[in-house]
Amino acid sequence: MSIMRVRHVLLALGFLFCGLPFSVVQAQSDEPASPLQLIQEGKRPLLTITFSGADRFMAKSKYIFEASEHSEVFGIIENFMKDSMNNLEGFNRGKPFGIMGYLPVAIPPLPEFVAFVPVDSVEAATKLVEKAPVVISKGSEEGQYEVIGPNRTFPVLMRDGYAFIPLGNQPDKKILEREFPDPADLLAGQAQEFDAAVRLDVESIPVATRTLLYGLINSGISTQLQQRDGEAEGAYRIRRTEGERGLAALKMLFMDCQKITFGVNISEEEQAVNLDMVIDAIKGSQMLKEMFSSTERPSYFIPLLDENAAVSVSISSLMADREKEAYGEMMEGFRMEVARLIEENKLGPVPDENSPIGQAMTAIQKTLQEGHMDIFAQFYRDSAGKLAIVWAGRVQDGEAINAGAMDVLTRLKDIEQVQNMGELQINAGEHHGVMLHRLNFAIQPPEAVAVFGDNVGMTMGMGATAIWGVIGGEESTATLKSVMDKLEEAQATAADQRTPPNFRVIINVNQLVEMAEIAREVSMTRRQEREAAAGAEAALVQTPVDTPAPGAPGAGAAPAPGAGGAGGPGAGRGFGRGGRGRGGFQPNPAQAAAMQRRAEQGRRIAMETLKEGDDRIEIDSRLTETGARLRVRLEQGFVKMFGRLVANGISGGEAEPDAPADAPASQAVPAK
Repeated sequence: MSIMRVRHVLLALGFLFCGLPFSVVQAQSDEPASPLQLIQEGKRPLLTITFSGADRFMAKSKYIFEASEHSEVFGIIENFMKDSMNNLEGFNRGKPFGIMGYLPVAIPPLPEFVAFVPVDSVEAATKLVEKAPVVISKGSEEGQYEVIGPNRTFPVLMRDGYAFIPLGNQPDKKILEREFPDPADLLAGQAQEFDAAVRLDVESIPVATRTLLYGLINSGISTQLQQRDGEAEGAYRIRRTEGERGLAALKMLFMDCQKITFGVNISEEEQAVNLDMVIDAIKGSQMLKEMFSSTERPSYFIPLLDENAAVSVSISSLMADREKEAYGEMMEGFRMEVARLIEENKLGPVPDENSPIGQAMTAIQKTLQEGHMDIFAQFYRDSAGKLAIVWAGRVQDGEAINAGAMDVLTRLKDIEQVQNMGELQINAGEHHGVMLHRLNFAIQPPEAVAVFGDNVGMTMGMGATAIWGVIGGEESTATLKSVMDKLEEAQATAADQRTPPNFRVIINVNQLVEMAEIAREVSMTRRQEREAAAGAEAALVQTPVDTPAPGAPGAGAAPAPGAGGAGGPGAGRGFGRGGRGRGGFQPNPAQAAAMQRRAEQGRRIAMETLKEGDDRIEIDSRLTETGARLRVRLEQGFVKMFGRLVANGISGGEAEPDAPADAPASQAVPAK
């Protein structure tokens, strides 16, 4: 959005808030008082950051440090709570606490944050708070207090068993004039489900306000979607359609979304950590209908899914009608762009609808109109023990797509840019009726060769029902063929398969770490070789031929003041305590060495912990009664790793695992 557009939006907001001759702003109201009242503030907080309670925090801390075999750290926390915090006497340890965020009706609409803390006894809580250098003073009205500190004064409101405290520098007492909801009621479900959570309550914003805000954003973005001077028609249609897709999704978020919650739950029963994003849609909304209709078809590649692979990805989802229409429009723009680029770059006859390229784009359009997004990817180990990344996608009329691809490759193979990429082999092979094409990359970094094998490249092929591909070394094409064989056999036997979620990713981190260690060792070896070669070259250049006698012309002399030598004004610059080099502030060598040592300790603790197992990350998306949940599940190895890193930080490095600093990692990638 241009500066002028921003200025117009701010003027419009200022007019709406401040310039109308009638009352157009009324906080704490669900319905406009008059047709002119467009801007409102909701009764509920727009944002809440919630912690489930002190007792639950202590229970989860105990689990973390016992799992990490550092119970002594939990003892430190217990003693701190007892000795320094009086076991939170006066506060309710079972109720949630946190922060509420409001977006007030003002120009500019600066957010206001209010902390809420459950209090059972004001007198006991006061004794605890006054252990800090503050004094609590009771106000003239019921429930009003002030916390007076050396530099700041905070107003406090007691209501519904909670203390509400505005945050910020010298916060205004007027912030506490709101009708705050009872946090125990408002956040009961959120606090019960998650140890900690952040919730964006979209529905708390009145409809009129959401409509106006979306209108302002839509107006600004729509202006940018107009065709630019000199912009080709095809490129314009693609850009415009993509922008309109984004606006449609934004409108759905503004008008159909009820709330979005990000939550963390450390589960001792599951021995895992669950990181959730929960989207709740308004009942009967288009957003909810699209969510429920997106999981009606299982993946074609289910027989290939292996939970023990280093990485396994499966996406199988039906597109909404608006998405299919948008992709159809984008394909029309893509047709125009392909024809233009071929003509401008003189790459042969311009394709029409009956040409191989035209028929290929028709097949792609047919696949998009069918509306089933079905994608699969997985890590494998080839016959040489190297990594091969296989991927595939479901298509309609794949033979036409293959014919169009061959036409494109034939036109491009002699272009300098393509030749610089590597060696292109058209029709490098065939398997189950799928024509395979191979590009061996021109640049072969040793780190990539160590992981993927010799002749790293990409193989692609198009069959009647799927597009296939693999990235890997010279044995990777054979791996791709074996995967295709497995799917062919599974489809022939029609064995029952468990349908996974419509979106699922599984990562076995330990296997990825082993691959990364292989590449890291190769990189370190290369660096050492370069440094040794540079040192040898520098030694040759600096070897003196004749050493002049003392005092003779050319003999070494003390540097002149300001010459930057020892004792000169430039001596030690950038290397001393708090020195500043050419790159800004530089820590002194001791500080830099300590930082590097701590980072290495942390890396080693993490790697050693994950080698013990329970290192899997699972990501999936599932429907709920009111929307959808995206979950990232971390196995107990990550709980242990977190506990050990904290213990190591508290102990100053004494709690790190007893392992040599340069212990070699396994050179083998587990076969899958």
